[in-house]
Amino acid sequence: MSDWWALPMMISGGLFVGGGVSIAWERVPVWRETDLPQFRTVFAHTLRRVDRLQPALLAACLASTIGFAASADGLARTLAASAAAGFFIVLVGSLAWLVPLQRQLAAPGTEQQPSAYVQGLRSQWFRGHLIRTVLALALFILAGIAAVV
Repeated sequence: MSDWWALPMMISGGLFVGGGVSIAWERVPVWRETDLPQFRTVFAHTLRRVDRLQPALLAACLASTIGFAASADGLARTLAASAAAGFFIVLVGSLAWLVPLQRQLAAPGTEQQPSAYVQGLRSQWFRGHLIRTVLALALFILAGIAAVV
């Protein structure tokens, strides 16, 4: 039965990780060089698009990884369960750390905040997104290994 779970686990995980990597690789370097008012505009625009898809992909990845772990045995089960636990941490960390930062950065009225404060929020979000992306990529690799052992 684990073969039925492997395909959705790898597709949803690959799409989730790919979305995170593309933002970290392409958008973050541009956003670092952008002045704060323009950053707020383009960041909010990107969030409107990404925030609809990324959480759904992460939830699908988490659910299918749990399904795979439940239907596998031996080393595959252990690896998939570890990946699922990690994806859960990514989900909780995103909700607890990055989503509040995103809301503050994209909220109307941020332009009245001191630029040092907004720059600090931006730096925290960049750091958090990089951590989330690296962790998600490692977990995706772990899930891939579980699918082939």
